[in-house]
Amino acid sequence: MPVSFTRLFLLLTLLLAAGRSRAQTIDTESATAYWKMTDALRRNEPLTDAAWQGFLALPANKIYVDAVYNDEQLARYRRAIEVVYMPRYDSLRQAKIKAGVWYYVLANDYKTHESEDQRYVAAMRQNPDYLGRMYAYAYEALPTRNHTKVANLRIGYVMLGNDATSQQTGLVFSLRSVRDGNAVKPGILEAHEMHHQLRTTRDYGTTDPTDDNLLWAFYSALNEGTADFTDKVPRLAAPTDSAEIRSWLLAPAPAVIQKIDSTIRVQAAGGPATPLKFYRHLTNGTNGHLPGFYMAYTIAQAGYRQQLLDHADAPLAFALLYQKAAKKSKSAPRFSPESERYLKQLARKYAKPRPAPAK
Repeated sequence: MPVSFTRLFLLLTLLLAAGRSRAQTIDTESATAYWKMTDALRRNEPLTDAAWQGFLALPANKIYVDAVYNDEQLARYRRAIEVVYMPRYDSLRQAKIKAGVWYYVLANDYKTHESEDQRYVAAMRQNPDYLGRMYAYAYEALPTRNHTKVANLRIGYVMLGNDATSQQTGLVFSLRSVRDGNAVKPGILEAHEMHHQLRTTRDYGTTDPTDDNLLWAFYSALNEGTADFTDKVPRLAAPTDSAEIRSWLLAPAPAVIQKIDSTIRVQAAGGPATPLKFYRHLTNGTNGHLPGFYMAYTIAQAGYRQQLLDHADAPLAFALLYQKAAKKSKSAPRFSPESERYLKQLARKYAKPRPAPAK
């Protein structure tokens, strides 16, 4: 069943309101456990089910895995780790890497950069000097009201995957993603996830179920699109990453926006609400980066960056500000007049929080 936009807001509010201490905890247990586990594999010692499940149960691993993987993916990843690190499988390892099989490529990357990752983890345990940069870069893409500190900040590093996640229980970064981010500008990946912790969202009150899925689509686009200023904009300026960002997040976005426009026109004409599954599919697994970054970048290019920050808590204002920016652009797709009117109607509808219906 679709997640209520109102419930999503309340969850985020509780996350940001919990506690006032400014302490932070740096968790590197999952990373050191990975190296211990792979040292045994290098000796051709089999990875038992108990050892694997114990590894996945470590706090940072559990947060990351719950956010990123399903059981089938984990099984394939486990097999790739065994093949990459056990000498007896070296011929198979080479064949899988040559074929570009992702989990084997990823595990081999961690194996190749092990010394570098170990030095980074040791440095973070001694002096997590990126914390200042993390906040500073996040603040650049946030309104002044969100220039706060996270209470009881927990940061974990894992050797699984190539991503990061911001959850109620803390921030967790894969060391591959940290390494890639630091190659462009140290601290930008951490800043992106910190942005998610700091940005607040507007309470629209009790929303109509028929509006929730569309509100989710623009909430997700705003949530990731504004956070992307911290790391995707620097990547656009980096020769090695620019093409990837353009092909992944910019080139497909116009078609996605046009499809969203078609769903709004259906709803504006009295048709049924579009299923949440459809909007999730449109993001292509990015949870809002697509088309959020394109929309936010178009707004900034049109000279409305400050207005974007001023309304960083309002998904409907974000959609309408994009429309304003698209009208100044020679290439950005616009929402249709019917969709624009409907979005303005929704903005008026939720201009003030409405009381919950009587039971």
